[in-house]
Amino acid sequence: MTALQLLLVEDEDDFVKQYQEVLKDYVERHERQIEMRVCKTLADATKNMDASIDAVVVDLNLGKDTSDGGEVIDLLKQQFRVPVAVLTGTPLDASEEPPVVQVFTKGEHRFDDVLHCLWEPYSIGLTRIMGGRGLLEDRLNTVFLNNLLPTLDTWIGYGRVDATRTETALLRYALGHLVAGLDGDETPCYPEEAYLAPPLDDALTTGSLVKSKRDETCHVVITPACDLAVRNGKRKVDSIVLAEVVPEDTVYDALNAKAGDKKKLMANNYNYYYHWLPNSQVVDGGYLDFRKLRTVALDKLGCEFQHLDARVAPGFVKDIVSRFSAFYARQGQPVIDVPPAPG
Repeated sequence: MTALQLLLVEDEDDFVKQYQEVLKDYVERHERQIEMRVCKTLADATKNMDASIDAVVVDLNLGKDTSDGGEVIDLLKQQFRVPVAVLTGTPLDASEEPPVVQVFTKGEHRFDDVLHCLWEPYSIGLTRIMGGRGLLEDRLNTVFLNNLLPTLDTWIGYGRVDATRTETALLRYALGHLVAGLDGDETPCYPEEAYLAPPLDDALTTGSLVKSKRDETCHVVITPACDLAVRNGKRKVDSIVLAEVVPEDTVYDALNAKAGDKKKLMANNYNYYYHWLPNSQVVDGGYLDFRKLRTVALDKLGCEFQHLDARVAPGFVKDIVSRFSAFYARQGQPVIDVPPAPG
């Protein structure tokens, strides 16, 4: 692991000296590599902001100007994907919205605590993936060089006909290559990967999560995405189909499930009409019950249901659609009793 590149934005020399001493001791005690650059003004911080940064510590009040620290944070939010810790004497003035991960108060919190707060996201590879020099950039560069540029004339031709449509298509094309790069990955997923929360848009689509205003039950939209797509200002359908998410214990009790059965249920290879959705920090999971379906008119949806700021991620939607289709495709066949051969 390379050294964490830390940018400290602090104008008071006494604090800078103190933090440098703490950093030296922290590195020795924890055997962690951290390299810190110090900036004392907004202009200096702006010059030192680049793609090599892994984390930033900001004092809100730089010199006589009480807003410069906030401007540093705004610039980081616009240009770089790195976590920021605020270490200030005026914590009430600090916003705790991203990219700020935590606000610390001078004199109350130790600089060790700040370093530990920023080391943890670095240690899981956050900036190696999302930072300005991260894996996304590497893979996007590969797509740009190997896939987009060799077909540039074709894309320019499309753009001459419809530039807006072509820009959207280029985004789909690039994202498709990024996702394809994960094909064959057998690494187990974490629960948060099952959801987009919040999604990048508020479109109603297959996998959208809604909650009943009447009884608080959660439901997943299972109407096909092609029917929900808006074309010429309207959708193909005037109603949607919802499948209810029932609590895990309800399913286990109904099936008298034992430990082995529960593992099979959670792996979605035990029963056709249940599909497991994990609990995450933002979504209460459970089991989709394909026998508990509701049809709701689109113009009534907002009256009867609250549109949750989450949806099932595309890769998991495919599994839901597959199981839903398999459940209703199970027609069975007549029992055939083959008599014993004569004599």
